[in-house]
Amino acid sequence: MSDFAESPSNLPLVGKSAIVTGATRGIGQEIARQLAILGANVALVYVSSNSKSTALEMIDEFTNQGRKCCAIQADLSSGTCGESIVRQALQGLGVGTIELLINNAAIAQTPASVEEPLDQDEFERIMHINVRAPILLVQALLPHLGPHGNRIINISSIGSRLNFPGYGVYSASKAALESLTRTWARELAVKNHLTCNAVLVGPTATPDAPDSDARAAAKGLATAERRLGTPRDVADVVAWLSGEGSRWVNGDLIGSNGGAFMS
Repeated sequence: MSDFAESPSNLPLVGKSAIVTGATRGIGQEIARQLAILGANVALVYVSSNSKSTALEMIDEFTNQGRKCCAIQADLSSGTCGESIVRQALQGLGVGTIELLINNAAIAQTPASVEEPLDQDEFERIMHINVRAPILLVQALLPHLGPHGNRIINISSIGSRLNFPGYGVYSASKAALESLTRTWARELAVKNHLTCNAVLVGPTATPDAPDSDARAAAKGLATAERRLGTPRDVADVVAWLSGEGSRWVNGDLIGSNGGAFMS
């Protein structure tokens, strides 16, 4: 791709390896691509068999540009997903360490007021994927981090801060992820030479959120440029957080929502 051809000769992420969950669609796909453009090796984690062909295309794209890349199909609701993904990433990339973990994958909820009966199965699935899976991935990754420059980047949502009726469970899961972000930043920084931050995403036009749906979600939210976000808008922030320039940013929520939410 032209983006690879135009990437700087001094690639800031060369020598680093990344795990990106939800890496074959929307925001996750663009995050994986931007990390690869900047020199990183990337393990693409996806859930659905329908995404396999996209994962294989991304492997061809990245490896043709000299990056190592592998694809891992995983059920993030499984209690063993962390160890399995990290093991496959190390083997698939042929590396001894993973420096970057991007917890991007998440599922939303079927809109429902608290006045309605709680769908117990959906509740557990949301919490397992949006909260437990990142915990398991971090735990599995700790013994395999690099000697310095490690990054955990969690993708959150302005839903954790704003009141979107009908989406209380999803919003709660993202608020939990933000709390974990701050806790990990304290717990892991010194011993593991890492920073942990979260990116607060707003309405974004992706294949999973068609333009009309995203515009409906954005109604009443004032973004700086009066437009929806794009996957690249988010990926560029993640790419910066992945690099050396963000070394003094830790435990923070970084907005990538055009000002839809201002902290």
